[in-house]
Amino acid sequence: MRLSWLLSLPAVLSVVSALAIEKRDADFFSVRTTMHKDMSGKRGDPKGKYFRESAPPKSVAFHPHYDGRFAETQLGYRERKQALSNLIQTYLATFADIGVETWLMHGTLLGWWWNRKILPWDSDSDVQVSESSMHYLASYYNMSVFHYKTPRIPDGRDYMLEVNPHYVNREQSDKLNVIDARWVDVTSGLFIDITTARYNHTHPAGAGMLSCKDGHEYRDTYIFPLRETFFEGTPAKIPFAYKEVLEAEYHAKALTLTEYEGHRFDEEKLEWIPIPKKEDDKPN
Repeated sequence: MRLSWLLSLPAVLSVVSALAIEKRDADFFSVRTTMHKDMSGKRGDPKGKYFRESAPPKSVAFHPHYDGRFAETQLGYRERKQALSNLIQTYLATFADIGVETWLMHGTLLGWWWNRKILPWDSDSDVQVSESSMHYLASYYNMSVFHYKTPRIPDGRDYMLEVNPHYVNREQSDKLNVIDARWVDVTSGLFIDITTARYNHTHPAGAGMLSCKDGHEYRDTYIFPLRETFFEGTPAKIPFAYKEVLEAEYHAKALTLTEYEGHRFDEEKLEWIPIPKKEDDKPN
């Protein structure tokens, strides 16, 4: 497969399984998992919600950015950063290899703005695809498991692409299913949220408006043509008007504020550095 360009990630990639999309909940017993207990918030979620995060207030839940089918506890600071880096690298490599165009959005795009890396306080990543790409993923790659073995993942690790069957509902009123698909690390339970940018032909602003089920809307000239770049050392794509997109979502201050979430941006190292409360208060 065409993965030789993936700088620090010369991956061995194999599709372990591929099933056509079905209208079913891929529950604990239908996925490959080493867990003995389902730690997702399924029992407390509203009926009709497909993705089940491990979210409070259920007693078994521990964090909304972990898939409770594959994890029962959060990772430490450094371990999470490494797992998220591997997660986005494998996602970008896989989508490039299968020919699906995808681009960075939301907090992941903001991380790109600062230093082409995931923001260290983030616990997930966000990307988008077109509507035709989501149909393609649902038809040919839903519930596929991809295996990567690399210098950074010497023991190998599996990643699963799961498509929400409610992706066919284009309406923003479907608030329980705003995430159309996920790329899941089945070892740590961390995941990437994949949303679809759909043309809204009845938008009051006229032609060329894109809408996502999570409420975000963009004129297509802000997104396309996509720009090529790198993220976490891997070829990636971003919206054409990335600065305007970021300012609209986070305001201009987010592009210049150098202290946030207990971190300070080091201009020389181009890194977000934790600000210890005490000298011996280091991240785990």
